[in-house]
Amino acid sequence: MSSQWLSKAFMKKICENPKIKLRSLIKKAHSKWNVDLTMTKAARVKQQALDEINDTYGEQYRRIHDYAAELLRSNPGSTVQIQVERPPEFELETPPPGTDLRPRFQRIYICLEACKRSFMVCRPMIGLDGCFIKTPYGSQLLTAIGWDPNDQILPIAYVVVEAETKDSWRWFLLNLCDDLGVDKIRWCTFMSDQQKVTLNLNLCN
Repeated sequence: MSSQWLSKAFMKKICENPKIKLRSLIKKAHSKWNVDLTMTKAARVKQQALDEINDTYGEQYRRIHDYAAELLRSNPGSTVQIQVERPPEFELETPPPGTDLRPRFQRIYICLEACKRSFMVCRPMIGLDGCFIKTPYGSQLLTAIGWDPNDQILPIAYVVVEAETKDSWRWFLLNLCDDLGVDKIRWCTFMSDQQKVTLNLNLCN
């Protein structure tokens, strides 16, 4: 069994846990295929899988604008905001040779039109929460959730940001204010996860 074949066989397991121990891979290979891996080969298998995973994620991030365009095409009236960052060398008149000046993904905000219209007739309550995204690039998923008349969860909007900070929450809520409008959002009650978020509704003014 070549390291290339094994890296593909272990791809899902390594993708779910990029920090998986080499001994776990060795034990798995022995129990599943009765193959004894050395630590060196296990390390090579893991690295090949990580390289493949990182390249796949990188390709998806490079197509983020295609994803936004498809969302807007299939959900007319929706809002998609993408924010990117440039390396510091971009501001230089003559950047050092070989410097990658391409913009890098930082944040994306998504509010689907159907969800927005549905929330307009729901009770004025918004739940805010965030969680880690388990990818090689990290990031955080922040969400704004409502409740429909049947007490079912209604996703209003969500963002993927570089980290859960006051600045990223402010950016999220400013976009949410623009989508829902001041008249709707000023009467909303916000419920945050364990009161971690301090809200200032003057954001909408």
